[in-house]
Amino acid sequence: MAITVNQIAEQCGVSRTTVLRALNGGSVSKETKEKILQVAKENNYRPNLLARSLNHGRTMSLGVVTINIENMYFVQSLNTINKEADKRGYFTNIVVCDESLEWERKLIQGLAERQMEGILINPINKGKEFEEFLLSLHIPIVCIGNQVSGKITTVQVNEMAAAMDAVELIVSKGYKKIVFVCPPLEMEETQNIYVHKQREKGFKAAMAIHPEMKMKMIGKTEFLPEVERICARGLHEKTAFLCSGDSYALSIMQWGTKKGLMIPKDFGLMGFDLSYTEIHIPGRDLHHSNKKHRYPPGQIPLANVFLPLHILNIPP
Repeated sequence: MAITVNQIAEQCGVSRTTVLRALNGGSVSKETKEKILQVAKENNYRPNLLARSLNHGRTMSLGVVTINIENMYFVQSLNTINKEADKRGYFTNIVVCDESLEWERKLIQGLAERQMEGILINPINKGKEFEEFLLSLHIPIVCIGNQVSGKITTVQVNEMAAAMDAVELIVSKGYKKIVFVCPPLEMEETQNIYVHKQREKGFKAAMAIHPEMKMKMIGKTEFLPEVERICARGLHEKTAFLCSGDSYALSIMQWGTKKGLMIPKDFGLMGFDLSYTEIHIPGRDLHHSNKKHRYPPGQIPLANVFLPLHILNIPP
């Protein structure tokens, strides 16, 4: 059993208040503080965070709800959020909703009941009812990426502009046809796909500027059969696939490899999230939408982390 504050005080011959001051960085003589900290270390003292939170009215805890941990974009985001919160003395409680609308709400509710001082989410729920649910919690909540409403703070990059930049880059490479692959569009009626809708808008806006370009959209979860049909009909026109996420681009790349197709010899391929930038397959190149919207590998989430922490009133 770990030693208590009272036991440390007894061993050191000081008051309980003096021990608490020493452990919490308060004003105590150097000699006394060193003695107290040494006794605490030797006896594996662990602070009672529950008691401390009740005493100070602070839990120093943040909640983070993520969609899944299979997409490297989310993994990178979680890693950065955790590090930045730790620098500020906060403990991060990370939970995964596994793309379940019901489970996402349950997890958010659970984090609120555990007195998180703020919650970061990339929501898949949407609508007025969900907005009211979040507001009813009376806890600072920040959405990263997908927007719920104007009443809930959202941090995001300009997805529409990024998609337009992507199209411009593809056009500059001499492609005559662009296939926009956006599987989440199939779930538009039931899930929050705000980010992907913004990318779709950017794609359509950019294509309107280039009427000479041919376009096609694939908005199905099972998108590879359609990709195969397009390739089977012939790629006599220089064709590029623009994917609304790197995981979709990677699937096409793997499919193409199995079929003996070469990128960019047979078709162009462009991802979006920079999640798989360290993957290298000889003779193949996975491009990304870039320009001013591009971040170095592993640093994509940084711009999305500092602002939410500031909004939640967490000091640097």
